[in-house]
Parts: sequence; C-alpha cells; structure tokens
Amino acid sequence: MSAHTCACPHCDCAVESREWVHDVAGEDLLYCCEACMQRHPKGMVPCQSAGCDCGERVERERELAS
Repeated sequence: MSAHTCACPHCDCAVESREWVHDVAGEDLLYCCEACMQRHPKGMVPCQSAGCDCGERVERERELAS
C-alpha cells in the first residue's frame, strides 16, 4: 500500500485513513484533515490530525513574515 503525504506544505502527516482523505476537485491532492484542505484560512485553523502541528507552524510563519 503506497503511503501518501498530506498536500499541506506545513504538514508531514501520512494520509492513510480514508476518513482523513479529502480530494480537491481537479487536483490530485490528499489532505489529512479539513483544516489542511482549506489551507488554514488566516493561519488560524489548527490541523485536526492527532500529533500534527501544522496549524501552529502556519501561525508562527505568519508572525515571522509580518
């Protein structure tokens, strides 16, 4: 079974479980949760996948960029 990685650039979760996987229409991308699929609007939406800190990283990167 091939392991996919979440397409969110802030996240390295392996997308394995079908209930995690969200397909974006027209793109062959897999996301581990809804927050990642929505690209963390305003950087505030945390990843809902256990053990993933991509929401926090998005927020930190926003703070560094400003």
